Amino acid sequence: MILPLTGSSYELGKMKEAIDLIEDTQLAEIARAEACYFTADAKGCVEHVKKYLASDDVMLRLSADMLYVFANLTLGNAGKAQAARIDVKQCLQKALEEDASTGIKSSCIFAYYLINIFLHIETEKEMPALEGCISDLPTGQRLFAISILAHGMYLKKEYLKAQGVVQTAMLMADAVYPIPFIYLNCIAAMCQINQKEQEEAISSVKKAISFAGKDGLFEPFIEYHGLLQGVLEVCLRKSEPEIYKKLVDGIIAFSRGWMKIHNSQMNRDVTDLLTPLEFSIAMLACRDWTNQEIAQHMGLSVNTVKHYVSDILEKLQIDKREKIKDFVNQ
Repeated sequence: MILPLTGSSYELGKMKEAIDLIEDTQLAEIARAEACYFTADAKGCVEHVKKYLASDDVMLRLSADMLYVFANLTLGNAGKAQAARIDVKQCLQKALEEDASTGIKSSCIFAYYLINIFLHIETEKEMPALEGCISDLPTGQRLFAISILAHGMYLKKEYLKAQGVVQTAMLMADAVYPIPFIYLNCIAAMCQINQKEQEEAISSVKKAISFAGKDGLFEPFIEYHGLLQGVLEVCLRKSEPEIYKKLVDGIIAFSRGWMKIHNSQMNRDVTDLLTPLEFSIAMLACRDWTNQEIAQHMGLSVNTVKHYVSDILEKLQIDKREKIKDFVNQ
């Protein structure tokens, strides 16, 4: 089984107890690594998984690779993250060449798409489709895979389709799976924002926060901050300033690591010159939102938004807001 904690159903606030119920000691350690990662303890995550990076057990290896990629983005170790990303691809190629079991092939495909879609890196056309393996995964991992599938649709600007996939997954879930539910609700919010459905987006983010809060699972919001385009600021900046401050620190670290891999792979120049708040405004401005719409969306005055947009243009050394799109991850 890959990512055992991610695939677990448990009562909110009972994450540690859920880990204690995992009898296999190696899977339990992977689950503890997941707990570290999702609670923004990247160093702890790396310490737990590094012994499994060369494991002969492909499930342990894939889990370790996935966690190692994203934890090292936060830690600024792009080279180590890239090495683990390549290892996942090699595991998938080997599984296909050797015609491995359905479970192994499906897990390899899952890991491959998870990393590439989160990093906004194009997947090779010859790779099997993610859709083809989802039904072979356990329920919790299947829900998480569906969130990845929906994220891919979002990147193609298929917002209604992605929302439909998310809603169907949530309705079909037979229990509460906190980690997949956080991601599914974030994807829903991302789509709603791009359809200018502000209230719906805020509602989706609040649902995601409700699944995260009791166990402190705030890493997904760090990953998705830019794509949530200001909704985190609306939901947390004033009401939960300590949580928001912790998120900001994580956002800056994760974003810089993300950019080191994404920019080199995709020949893009996603910027690390902006604060998280400026980046959120930039994301909206480059999507043709007016200053009035941005102000209303983020609970700011129009003059404040104008000031931020001017600062953004100056930092990026550009003269028109239309050019902002070249510097953000859409």
